[in-house]
Amino acid sequence: MRPIWSGHISFGLISIPISIYSAVEASERVSFRLLHRKDHAPIKFKKFCSKEDVEVPNDEIVRGYDVGGKEYSVVEKEELDKIEEEEGGTTGEMEVLQFIEFGELNPLSFDSPYYTAPRKGGERAYAVLREALNDAHKVGIVRFQLRKHPRLGALIAGPTAIAVESLLPYEELRAPTGLSLPSTKPKPGEVKMAEMLIGQMTADGWDPTEHPNTLRSGLKKLLSSRRRFQLEKGGERPAERENVVDLMEALKRSVGEARSRPKRASARKRGAA
Repeated sequence: MRPIWSGHISFGLISIPISIYSAVEASERVSFRLLHRKDHAPIKFKKFCSKEDVEVPNDEIVRGYDVGGKEYSVVEKEELDKIEEEEGGTTGEMEVLQFIEFGELNPLSFDSPYYTAPRKGGERAYAVLREALNDAHKVGIVRFQLRKHPRLGALIAGPTAIAVESLLPYEELRAPTGLSLPSTKPKPGEVKMAEMLIGQMTADGWDPTEHPNTLRSGLKKLLSSRRRFQLEKGGERPAERENVVDLMEALKRSVGEARSRPKRASARKRGAA
């Protein structure tokens, strides 16, 4: 696998050089290329001005932001780049903001999964973080810059690798208000019967290989007898940084600094205060 991002996981005084890799096998997705039925040539899309009905080159295209009320404001690329640079944090830095229980994460906010792997000099610290997360049953909330965009993510340790799941901003998640949801209280006997059914259908473990992509297998069966043809052919890595030499000493100092800082109140406690 080829890395799509390289940098450092930083928490306390610890800095772990890592790379991240896509955890999704794109070749397993069912996707299609649009072709011309007549000659099987690929279809290309051109950008036209809806007013003048002429093709517009890229250097004449600007971004318009919907400010509401059917009104737009123009944002130049340089202005957008400046905002992304200011708000995205340090390039190549995956900063751990806090550690939380896995159950506190909203699964609806999961966006894209990635694997992390240590680069040269970070193997020992990586293994320490992986085992510590597993033993504590915690995940780390991180902030980093991916493809120039500031992202939040969750560090989730597995038996061998630490995964990072990019998280959707909370503003993008809709609340279930406005849905036709039941307000009637179910009968205790009905709930008990449902619990019994759930218990009977509960398995010892989840094996995703028992539930393959049936659409892909059906498509392969369909294409097995079809005629085949070929289509006509029509950033700089961040500098390596020296890792913390004495890992244990850095951990001790980080723990001391963390103790001296006041704990951040949770959202629920702040709301109740």
